[in-house]
Amino acid sequence: MTGGDQSAERLKILLWHWGRRGAGPRYTLELARALMRQQNADVYLSVSSDSELIEEFRALKLPTLEIKTYTSLVSAFIMSLNILSTRQKFFSFLRDNRIHVVDSTMSHLWSRFVTPVVHRSGAVMLNTVHDAILHPGEDSGFKSWFYQPFKNADGYIALTNYVGQQLTDMHDIAPEKVTIIPLGPLTGPAAGPVNPAPKSERPPGPLRLLFFGRILRYKGLERLIEAYALLRAEGLDVSLQITGSGDMRDVMAAVAALPDITVKNVWVPEDKMEAVFTQADIIVLPYLESSQSGVIASAFAAGVPAISTPIGGLPEQITHGVNGLVAADTSPEALASEIRRLALNDNLLETLKEGALKTAQQQFSWDKISADILALSRACLR
Repeated sequence: MTGGDQSAERLKILLWHWGRRGAGPRYTLELARALMRQQNADVYLSVSSDSELIEEFRALKLPTLEIKTYTSLVSAFIMSLNILSTRQKFFSFLRDNRIHVVDSTMSHLWSRFVTPVVHRSGAVMLNTVHDAILHPGEDSGFKSWFYQPFKNADGYIALTNYVGQQLTDMHDIAPEKVTIIPLGPLTGPAAGPVNPAPKSERPPGPLRLLFFGRILRYKGLERLIEAYALLRAEGLDVSLQITGSGDMRDVMAAVAALPDITVKNVWVPEDKMEAVFTQADIIVLPYLESSQSGVIASAFAAGVPAISTPIGGLPEQITHGVNGLVAADTSPEALASEIRRLALNDNLLETLKEGALKTAQQQFSWDKISADILALSRACLR
């Protein structure tokens, strides 16, 4: 498949991610499931045997190269000493299975040392870039070098135009090599027709706000708490649930001083996310920096709209007034304004719920995403 028309030939695509937990393994798993539903494609995997989703990967019964990675700093050091052997195993798997396309679905600590063998095997390479620049708090110089986009990819998948522009501006990657393919729900396929329930008034009780995800400074949780305090001072009937892992010491005094805030300071795996979303009316993302958010796509799949700040790729995922609301700026007052608007308009909330479902099932559908990736793969081969 090095020339001519490959449109009718079966394409062999390998999804490669050696991370153990979080969005990377789940993204890879959902993409694999969707690619299996596509015609004229054979799917292969290379994943970590230590992945928290390894049994789900094995249940797919796809040809898979499992790589023993690490579970701690000590084992990371020890296993990294075997990187040459690991690279040879990866090369042999690609060569022996005559893989046409390798999609690095998310970077890993070892990825940069392994990418050279992709072209040597005869395959082309796609680099799926979740963050062109690491988030504040994650961007130490050591880590940034390992996780920056690969310079030798044949095509780049950015999840938002915002990240695509960063690839061009900050990494000197030609715009024609960048394709925008959005992130799908990390909770499942979100496929099928939209059958919204008849519009009805929201059940009695407060408007249920949800902050969900890792608690890091750039997520702006303290600004959401300030906005919540403003709304409660007005007598507005709202509640707030904060669910996610991370250091909350800086905000706990403010949380304790306010009523109707529930805190679950724990890591929530992707297969448990939907249960959290269904307990909320609206998810709020008060971020100060963002490439895009997997939380948005997953919340939309559960029929939960979003309110966000106008930061990074978030306004690309949220269409103001259709599936959510975008605040004027990052201030607590701007967030409070959009929450207030929703709390006082049940009809708007119902409209946004329906719009969230439609967005998940049409724009963020894994079947559409996988079809777009196959089209890009064939274009790279040509």
